[in-house]
Amino acid sequence: MGILDDTAVFIAVIQQGGFSHAAKHLGLSNGLISRRIAQLEKNLGITLIKRTTRQLHLTPEGEVFWQHAQRIQQELDSALSLIQSSAKKPKGTIRISAPIYFGRHYLTPIILKFLHDFKDIKINLILSNQKLDPIKEQFDLIIRGAGYLDDTMLRDSSMQMKLFFKEKIHLYASPAYLLKHGEPKNGDDLKQHTIIHYADTNRLTEQDKWSFELDGKKSTLLLKPTFNCNDIESSLIACVSGYGIGKFTDLNVKHALQQRQLHRILKQYNWGSYHLYAIYPQQQTLPKRTRLLLDFIQAHTQNFLLEG
Repeated sequence: MGILDDTAVFIAVIQQGGFSHAAKHLGLSNGLISRRIAQLEKNLGITLIKRTTRQLHLTPEGEVFWQHAQRIQQELDSALSLIQSSAKKPKGTIRISAPIYFGRHYLTPIILKFLHDFKDIKINLILSNQKLDPIKEQFDLIIRGAGYLDDTMLRDSSMQMKLFFKEKIHLYASPAYLLKHGEPKNGDDLKQHTIIHYADTNRLTEQDKWSFELDGKKSTLLLKPTFNCNDIESSLIACVSGYGIGKFTDLNVKHALQQRQLHRILKQYNWGSYHLYAIYPQQQTLPKRTRLLLDFIQAHTQNFLLEG
């Protein structure tokens, strides 16, 4: 027996309240239980249990080891559960939410491929740009973007996050707009141009701050957009149509760039990056169907970026 096996014996002794009870629970002899605990203490170089004729007590070192041993056992149990479930065919319903643009143009095709491969799984997809509570709304998975120049992370310890990808943000304008109004040479020139602003909120403001980095120095421009919208696709339509200058991610403009409908401007500026996360309630073992969908989405979103 190794140290993990001896640790399992130690856990049984504490949980069952004594050596004889642990022996009966494990189907081993009292003598073997005593020898295994003695061997564990020898390997660790500490005394874990103080024994009397009727009671046992943990030493201070034993208390510390007991706390860690329980977590080790929980991890082993979770691993065993995951391995056992892998042999079973995944089934059930996954309730998922995603941003409207990403969900419509990228996630939906991915989900359709997923459902083709896993016919016993059902998907409930809710597209929304609003902040949602996974617990309150009973979502298995929420996909949301966070961060521009900084990696903004959720700090709620009850939630888990998985980064799908990080993509750069750039400024764009249509060839027609640039032909008519000229191309800005620096950030200050933007104040003389028509600005298209997207904000994933219902509370749009008359002014907006565009942060950037140039030659290692961070700065902010205060601009007055003439077209504010809480829908990224509508903002993109306005930009492609030649109305003004907009700020978009690589995936947002992928198709427009392929059709040469947009031109990237102010390339020397770093306008930050956009991070897309999967957010889900913390669990000991994530259901296999949800884990499969997470891995499936990540693999396909990476393909989208590579193809771009």
